[in-house]
Amino acid sequence: MAIITFMSDFGHRDHYVAAVKAKILSINPNINIVDISHSIEQFNIPHAAFVLRSVFRDFPKGTVHLVSVNAPGGEKDKMIAIKLEEHFFVGVDNGLFSLLSEKDPVVIELRPDANFSPVFPERTVLASAAVSLASGISIYNLGKQQGGVRKMLNRQLKVTSGQLSGHIVHVDNYGNLITNISKEMFEGIRDGRNFIIHFGMEKMDSIAESYDGVDNGDCLILFNSIGMMEIAISQGNAAQLLGLGFDSAVTISFV
Repeated sequence: MAIITFMSDFGHRDHYVAAVKAKILSINPNINIVDISHSIEQFNIPHAAFVLRSVFRDFPKGTVHLVSVNAPGGEKDKMIAIKLEEHFFVGVDNGLFSLLSEKDPVVIELRPDANFSPVFPERTVLASAAVSLASGISIYNLGKQQGGVRKMLNRQLKVTSGQLSGHIVHVDNYGNLITNISKEMFEGIRDGRNFIIHFGMEKMDSIAESYDGVDNGDCLILFNSIGMMEIAISQGNAAQLLGLGFDSAVTISFV
């Protein structure tokens, strides 16, 4: 069965999510629609990119991902469909798609249809494009190919022989602080050495295996299910209790 995932900053109080799903199902009632999240912080492209990047590869190849965050965007933001890592994405070219992968996508500027609405394009041209792709229509039939997507830059790591510096790039619903430091990068730079992890006013020299590896209320650091270093407090909210959030620095010194 064809799959369309749907992610937005619409929330759940209004009719917007249902309206887009109604449009998809009115075109093809056999489409399987999977919600990723509609609680993305409003207009927050880095939040949306983190959530989508964390999960899109878990879906079968050929899945279509309909994305509406900070859309409609500015006058220069085009509506596009892209093919990236054997997945399809439909949305506004506002920079979000450039944060998903280091690989280059195929990019198609979508042609507005007769029902196009610049106020709510998700319910018209974007929904129609998503259904077309999910139904097996070639992406090249949806519009004119473009040279690339609008670019935004992910936070970059700073690496020396004795230090690895990163940032908190996401605070999840539990208040856990997720960094842009991967386990692969950490172990490669560590090379068997001891280490001290500095964040805010705190420092730690150990990695936990699970969230229950410490007593309730104690701080811990682990590598989460997507392989990224995460700072948490057992049965507590690390963001609130540590006073840290998006873009806070995390530095690892190897000794």
